[in-house]
Amino acid sequence: MNAINLTDGDITHRKEVIQLLKMAISQKWAFSYVRTQGKKVNSQALELVGVKANEGVFTIGYEPSIAQMEISDPLMFRAQSGGVSIIFQSILNVSPDEDTLSKTSSLHHFDLPYKIACTQLRKTVRVNLEAITEVPVVLYLVSGALIEAVVIDISTTGAKFKVNQDLGQELQDPEVLDACKISLPNGETLQTGAHLIGMVNDAESGTSYLRCQFVHMRTQDEEMLDVFISDMLRQIESFAAGSDS
Repeated sequence: MNAINLTDGDITHRKEVIQLLKMAISQKWAFSYVRTQGKKVNSQALELVGVKANEGVFTIGYEPSIAQMEISDPLMFRAQSGGVSIIFQSILNVSPDEDTLSKTSSLHHFDLPYKIACTQLRKTVRVNLEAITEVPVVLYLVSGALIEAVVIDISTTGAKFKVNQDLGQELQDPEVLDACKISLPNGETLQTGAHLIGMVNDAESGTSYLRCQFVHMRTQDEEMLDVFISDMLRQIESFAAGSDS
């Protein structure tokens, strides 16, 4: 299964919708539902429990207000992780034989959405490193295999890596990527968990570009990354100032 390209826009392909919801579960994305009451918009945290592709439903943990909903009432859901936010609408799914139990069931089933809207949260500055310096990175797969790459751009929430090989087969499942170790120009090493959220393969040149999201980053690594990005921004500003003079 190919990695999802989580850029701004809508995901409508059924397999990608299922894959994205499963990714949100495995990566423990913050999940909630949104309801409008008068002029107020309320958000309530929920647990996204599972996805049953063959039944066309996803399952969430029990919520009293949802238990009081009519089957035809649509509900808006939202999930977020790092620099990515998704939002979609769905309808409560209750089969006839479950109708009498719907008020007491510990789980709620909703129809799989036909569309999921994705948004890249632009709260952080992304620095392009290609024209400044070469920053090597080692990618760790869950199998124990290592892949060498270079950082194309980076922010405090994720990075884009370039690999001089076509990874179309190795990374068919985005969950095979586990972590990365980035060797910064000052000699420091930043190591963090990483999830693959997008990949472009160029078979002709034998190159792959991976968009990854940082997860489970330690405080000291967050501080190290903040300092590195600030230093790179100063270099860019200094270069720009010199070019203008």
